[in-house]
Formats: sequence, structure tokens, C-alpha cells
Amino acid sequence: MPTSIDTLVAPQRHIFLSPHYDDIALSAGGAAALLSANGRTPEIALIFGDHPDPKMLLTQFAADMHREWGLSAEAVIASRRQEESVASLTLGSCDRYLPFRDAIYRGDQYTSDPELFGTPKSGDDAIPAQIRDALPISDSDRNRLRVYAPLAVGHHVDHQLAFKTGVDMAADGWEVWFYEDLPYSLKPEHRHARHPELRALGFAPNVIIDVSAAWPKKIDAIMAYPSQLPTIFGQYVGVGSSREAIDEAMTTYACMVGNGVRSEEYWTLNG
Repeated sequence: MPTSIDTLVAPQRHIFLSPHYDDIALSAGGAAALLSANGRTPEIALIFGDHPDPKMLLTQFAADMHREWGLSAEAVIASRRQEESVASLTLGSCDRYLPFRDAIYRGDQYTSDPELFGTPKSGDDAIPAQIRDALPISDSDRNRLRVYAPLAVGHHVDHQLAFKTGVDMAADGWEVWFYEDLPYSLKPEHRHARHPELRALGFAPNVIIDVSAAWPKKIDAIMAYPSQLPTIFGQYVGVGSSREAIDEAMTTYACMVGNGVRSEEYWTLNG
């Protein structure tokens, strides 16, 4: 049974933890657009989007990525923030930039794809608590705020740190809904690897949101990230980067979780 729109919009504040610039449009853009259409202002806490430390040399891994993109670090951040602003305008959300850097800019902890999608390094142990402290919230928000955090499907270390933030907040009594990370969840092997881990921790997909009414805005928001579409949908998903191909791939997944209806699935921590 789909969750009612009244349940979705019940809290006065809604903060989406976004590890990277396009995560909310891809993973929770339908819910964000519905919240905006129903009188709420979804707040997107962009976590790992700060500029690299200018005093720290890029690792070869990061430098190779920049060479592939054809952009400097400053140009990468500037272009991504411009894309983010367009997507937020489309969804009716507002951006909150937190002071954390992408994994590839946090020294030499992550210098390969296996490390980037492996276990977070000990140097990052304090980050979940720091993310929580950086959120624009106080104890007075406890009964009027819902936080949305990633499930870390795909195991990207930045998503795992954001997931841990959500878990810690849920354990402390905050209401937290956990979203399926897209595009990772579009691949069955990533879902099949992550879902058993989540169920073992006490998670279950208890919330299904019918996002049919907001679907065009969700796709519009995704299309606001032209720098990422060839990589995400062309190379990673393998469907091409046209609007039609992206819409079809996203619709197939959304209808799978919604039993034939375009939907987004959210998990909660039972107990």
C-alpha cells in the first residue's frame, strides 16, 4: 500500500542528506518535488561538495579524474554547483552546503576504485558525527523534522558515511527515512549485495511513495546535470544519455518498486 501524501508532508521540515551533487534528484527527486508542491521546502544538505584544500596536492587518482573530465578542481566544483542550483530550482528545494570534501580530496586515503567503494578509512571515523553537528538543526526540531539518508547501495565510502549519520540520528530518536541510492540501485547485483546487509541491521522498505505526479520534474532535475549524464547513464547504466533513455531506465526501476506505479522506496530502521 503506497504511503499517503499526508504522511509524506506531515513534518514541517525535511532535510535530505546528499553525499554528492546529483544524489537527491536521482534518488529522491520525486519526494522532494511532491513536498514542494504541497507547501514544504525540502532542504538538501550537500555534504561532500566543498573545494579541495589548495595547500594539498591532488593524488594521482584525483588528478587522473580531473584530466578525464577536462576540468580543474575549481572548475569542477563551480560547474557542479551551477548544475545543483538548476536542479534545486526545478524541484523547489534549497541547498545547504556543508564543509566536507569528496573522498578523492581527503588526502591519500582513497587512491583507487576498490578503495573508493570499500570500507571507509579510519581517518574518516569522526565524519558522521561532524556531519550531524554541521546540519542546521537543533533539539527544537526533533518533533517537526524528517531526515532522509542514503542506504549506501553500491558501497561508495561517502554514501556509507552519510548512511552512518542517518543511522546514528535514528538511534538517537530522530525520524529518518533511508532512500535507495541511484544509479547504483539500478543494477540488481548492487541491490542483492546491499539489501541483505540492511535487513540484518533491522532495516525494511516500509515506505512507498507514488511519485507519478512529480515524475516530469524528477526527470527535469536529473537532466540539470549534463556533465554527469554520459558517465552515469551512458557508461555506468549503459542506456545512453538522452532524456528518453534516462526516463525509460528510471521508469523501469520506479515501476518495479511501486508494483507498476512510478514510485520511490524508502527504508526505515525497525525498533
